Amino acid sequence: MPAKRDISDDLSTAALRPCTAPLGPWAGYTFAARPVFAAASTYQHIEVVDLPAFGALGRAYRLDGRFMASLADAHICHECMVHPLLLAHGNAQRVLVLGGGDGGSAREALRHPSVREIVVAELDAQVPATILQYMPTLADGAFDDPRTTLVIGDARDLVDAALARGETFDAVIFDLTDADGEAATLHGAPFFAKLRALLGPRGAIAVQLGAPWFEADQIARMLDALRSVFKFVQPITTYVPLYGTLWALAFASDSLDVRDSDATAATQARLSRESLRHYSPARHAALFDIPPELMAVLGDR
Repeated sequence: MPAKRDISDDLSTAALRPCTAPLGPWAGYTFAARPVFAAASTYQHIEVVDLPAFGALGRAYRLDGRFMASLADAHICHECMVHPLLLAHGNAQRVLVLGGGDGGSAREALRHPSVREIVVAELDAQVPATILQYMPTLADGAFDDPRTTLVIGDARDLVDAALARGETFDAVIFDLTDADGEAATLHGAPFFAKLRALLGPRGAIAVQLGAPWFEADQIARMLDALRSVFKFVQPITTYVPLYGTLWALAFASDSLDVRDSDATAATQARLSRESLRHYSPARHAALFDIPPELMAVLGDR
């Protein structure tokens, strides 16, 4: 359970205001929210709010008016991006997180004993500073772990520098803002091709696609770009309450079929003891079961 310093003790309706976020180009949704913190960084507007709809774990943050994560359900995307990939790899040692300033993806990767280094490439220094002050249990000490290196700067520059040095990573996790914003150029075929060159044997990337019911065109473009670069592109879906809808993610690799996990029974048992809240090896196959009505968006074309 998160420490008292970053959960809401005030569940009253005092000071509540509507907090609306977009859901694709033609829809939106609204929570009642209590403002906690707001600031404009060099890159974006950052807010922390309490959402009584989620109870005591309703603290959440937004970037440029879009919800990123809450204490109540941030684990859903982080667990689904990280664990299927690292379990399928079996011996991932170096992990690159693009974005990831809230520390959630790094936290999940650190659960795997094979991981010896995590590089988190976050553009905006204000994001980890805000999270560590107002929502510290989201990172849960990930930035204090000696295996984690937080690099403040453009992910494109970091990737170019790593390629120039001949570095490789076993996994790349996209924990970025939406693909139609500042991170748009990181979701196209040219950047995916750079990541392909950065991957070691059995390496793979995990990408958030968005809401297939409301962002079908954007998701189709990303999947087309991924399929133009990688041999295996495998979408999954899961419901994320903070985003108000079913959410889609994808794994991409030239050599790793993430659907066919090579996780040993011992590894599965250890992850179960880690008290994961959403992903489990027993639920692994269900994540890849795309509903028929979404095959036109997420299926091969």
